[in-house]
Amino acid sequence: MPSMTSKNQAEKAFQSTIAIIGGGFTGAMLAVQILQKAGDGDQVVLIERSTVPGRGVAYGTQFDGHLLNVRARNMSAYPDVPDHFVKWAQQHYSPDVKPDDFLPRSLYGRYITAQFQAAIQAYPGKIRCIQDECVSLHRQPGFARIGLASGRVVIADKVVLAVGHFPPGDLFLPGKTADSPRFVPNPWSLNACSDLKQDDSVLLIGSGLTSVDVVIELRARGFKGHIHILSRRGLLPNRHKAITPLPSSWLGNHPRTVRELLRMVRLQIKLAEARGSDWRAVIDSLRPVTQQIWQSLPRTEQRRFLRHLRTYWDVHRHRIAEPIARELAAQIQEGRIQTHAGRITEYREDCSGVDISYRSRKDKNKYKDKDRQTIRLRVSKVVNCTGPDNDYRRVGSPLLSDLLDKKFVRADELSLGLDVAADGAVLDCQGTPSDFLYALGPLRKGNLWETIAVPELRHQVADLAELLCADRYRRRKAPSPVTAESQLLTPLYR
Repeated sequence: MPSMTSKNQAEKAFQSTIAIIGGGFTGAMLAVQILQKAGDGDQVVLIERSTVPGRGVAYGTQFDGHLLNVRARNMSAYPDVPDHFVKWAQQHYSPDVKPDDFLPRSLYGRYITAQFQAAIQAYPGKIRCIQDECVSLHRQPGFARIGLASGRVVIADKVVLAVGHFPPGDLFLPGKTADSPRFVPNPWSLNACSDLKQDDSVLLIGSGLTSVDVVIELRARGFKGHIHILSRRGLLPNRHKAITPLPSSWLGNHPRTVRELLRMVRLQIKLAEARGSDWRAVIDSLRPVTQQIWQSLPRTEQRRFLRHLRTYWDVHRHRIAEPIARELAAQIQEGRIQTHAGRITEYREDCSGVDISYRSRKDKNKYKDKDRQTIRLRVSKVVNCTGPDNDYRRVGSPLLSDLLDKKFVRADELSLGLDVAADGAVLDCQGTPSDFLYALGPLRKGNLWETIAVPELRHQVADLAELLCADRYRRRKAPSPVTAESQLLTPLYR
């Protein structure tokens, strides 16, 4: 007979068929897809720290000026219903929504939350949401035990990591201390720049989509001061433009070196321009096969791409909506935003501001490194906008640290995420695919490269839901192992 202590532990435990860790787009939509595909007896636990599933970092914004970077017609959460989001937006936002519109990201967050809530109502008793943080995972015969920060335990047959993006990695800036009060390490933290005065100045380190988001938020908050944007190359994301789509020219037998692939893309751009189109059509034509191209490259060529071409790919591939591009261009023209290209050489902070010195890249080819011009800026605050940290060995996640320590997972060779099999199963330290632990989204960046945008993620979600439900069907037909612990930890919500 179980002890009283064991009974008390059982009362604090939840048991499920599939546990999903993370409630952003991938986690919420995986739960929806599983509920739609699952048979009788299948249940889901969604574990998410925030109060509203489906938002995550991208869609949790409260500023309508933060727009989707993809047209509405390409943002359906369901790969087999391409106009689903457009029709939903026409019904719940405005009947004037057009398929080519770039809609607010907050609206898209409402859309995903609505899909999740509708699934809960359609499949009562099949899902439980737990607002908590996962800190550990233990493998037991026939099931897994997930430890939560609150001390509770989740019991699951399968576990899916859908943790999304982590804050930017720590920046080493000569002279900056760990407790520099005028340095903002995480631009997505609540009220990160709320203490700025309207006429202050601010430096954003990094010139990608994160810095664009911060500019939009600062202006929405009424900030009227000067904004400096500094990165090694000083390149802002390009703008979207209406173009005539091109069919993909990738046949699977193209060159396997970055240099030759670049030559191929440039040739395709020349041909597109001759037909009255431009480079956007070529980049978009590669999108359906980008994962195949990435996987066809030898590891040395993938590293070469990251070292030399990643920035140029990002500013052409991850474009911004036309209204945002116009607003940025206007502010640059007016002098309210100034872009810089170079590497920071000194950071000095005092009680009233920060002095930044950087070595300009503009005269890189003209002078030797030691002779290049050093430029100094005086700002009120510095914000780290370098983008999400993908090296999960250093992000500070208790769960990922636990998984790495127990050798359940390993980082991929490029330090872009976890090493993951083609079906989403994570690989352990020996390279063996897990039989219970899976990954979604940015965690798979090293193996897939393109795995952060809805057009790719919705297919990934649907495929994993299909796999998990098919596996559960096979397991139901086989006798389940019975252990004393599995008898004790009976679910509280079945």
